[in-house]
This record gives sequence, C-alpha cells and structure tokens, in this order.
Amino acid sequence: MELRQLKYFKKACELENFSEAARLLHISQSTLSQQIKQLEEELDVLLFDRIGKRIIPTEAGRAFLPYAHQAIQDAENGKQIIRDLKGIETGELHIGVTYSLGPLLISALSTFTQAYPKIKVIITFGTSDALMEQLENSELDFVLSFKPQGMYENFDMLLLFTSRLRFVVHRSHPLAGLSSITLKRLAQTPLILPEKGFATRKKIEKICKENQLELQAGIEINDVHTIIHSLSDGQWGTILTQAAIRGEANLVQIPILCPDQLTSQAFLFWPPGSYRKRSSLAFVTHLVQAANHTPA
Repeated sequence: MELRQLKYFKKACELENFSEAARLLHISQSTLSQQIKQLEEELDVLLFDRIGKRIIPTEAGRAFLPYAHQAIQDAENGKQIIRDLKGIETGELHIGVTYSLGPLLISALSTFTQAYPKIKVIITFGTSDALMEQLENSELDFVLSFKPQGMYENFDMLLLFTSRLRFVVHRSHPLAGLSSITLKRLAQTPLILPEKGFATRKKIEKICKENQLELQAGIEINDVHTIIHSLSDGQWGTILTQAAIRGEANLVQIPILCPDQLTSQAFLFWPPGSYRKRSSLAFVTHLVQAANHTPA
C-alpha cells in the first residue's frame, strides 16, 4: 500500500468520477484506475461500484476512507516536522478567512511578511461553511471566521475578539440619523445581506426567527467588500460586525435593540489533532496582536 494510492483513493471518493479525479491529480485516467485496482487487490475488497461514468464508494470504501485520510495527514505532519527542524524561513502557509475578517488578516499579514519574507502565504476567502470543510480536508492550515453558536465544536479554537453586530447604512441613507433601531423596524427595511452560510447571517436570522420576524433580503452577496460598496447610493442597509466595517468613514453604525446580546465571536480554527507548523504559530502571534486593536 503506497501513500500515492491513498491520495488517489481519497480524491476519487471526493469526486466520484475517475476522469475528473485524474485531471485534478495530473495523471492519466488509466494510471488512476490501475492504482485503485492494485489497492483493491491488496485489500482484497472492492472500494468502488462502477456505474457508467460514475463511481460510488462501496461500504468497504466508506469504511476505509477515514483511515486513508488519517494516513495521508500523518505523512504530511511528519514532513512538516522535518521542515520545521530546518527552521521557518521558507515554506507555504495556507490560510482560510471569511470576508468579514479580511481587515484583521491584512493587518497581521503586513507585520508577518516583514518578519518572514520568504514564507509564501496563500489566502482563500469564502463562507464559514466552505472554509471549515476545506480545513477538515486538510487543505488549509487554519481558518479565521466568526463562529455561529453551537457549530464547529469538533475543531480546536482560539478566541481572537468579540465584535458587536450593527445596522449599517451610508450617511446619506434616510435612517442614518437613528440612534438605534428595533428588530421590527429592521425587518421592514430593505437590506443587502451576506449570503446564507455566513456566520453573521446565521446569527441575525436566528434572533429574528426567535422573535417571529423575517428580514427583507433584497440582495444577497458573498463578498462583504461589495456589500459595503453597494451602500454608497444610500438606498440600502445591511447588518455587519463593527470589525467588518473598520475604517469606513462614510458608513453609520446603528445599534440594534434586542434582548439578546448581538455579538459575534471571531475565532481561529485549527484542524483537530493535526501538527501545527511553526510558521502557523508565528502567524498567530501577529494575528493576536492585530486582534487586540480590533474594535468591539
């Protein structure tokens, strides 16, 4: 049993298509099929049911997948330990970040790259759900995200800061002069909201549902910077954390009157049980310093 066979098997399970898996693995389909067949012969069991062009993991394949994944992860951890013994002057760091925490990442990135100019930082933006799936698949070293209540408990977490949710409008918006806004009035206001899957969206919708209200999401956008830019004509409002709109002088933050505490907690998420490379730990130091200067 070879490590590459396990990687091929894992990718085939993810895509349920040999030709697509082979393309992403940069090998021929015949090579992939041959390696999977050798793995099946060694295990003396079929790992996939072939249904036309589709492949479906068998019961044995599904049972074997977590062990293959762990073996791949253990091998990667071992290689990273050796790299770390040589120092952290070079290498790659893969970071996932939700759009709202972009300003925090950029702040930490500035000081980190000055301290470690030879480390290549690869950043992936996305929703909390999409990034956590990538983290679980060991595609990222860590993720920065606001945490929906009761989710992601199986990951290791480091609390970075807590930020209040605000009704946000451009200063030219008709409601810009409000000192506060009720949930009922908020539900009657046309809004641009982050798409479903964003932690902020889940938080406010949960509270509205508890109060038998429904927000008017006229527009949904999966990029916070675009949401902020879309407020400039004064027609729309949104709901974001104070951290997400840091430095936006033309935006007005209006407190939302609510019996619950409208706050979101920003966390750094680690994959459970994995080795934490020294460059990751070094970046966290810069991240914590930047988080200490983030508005609550």
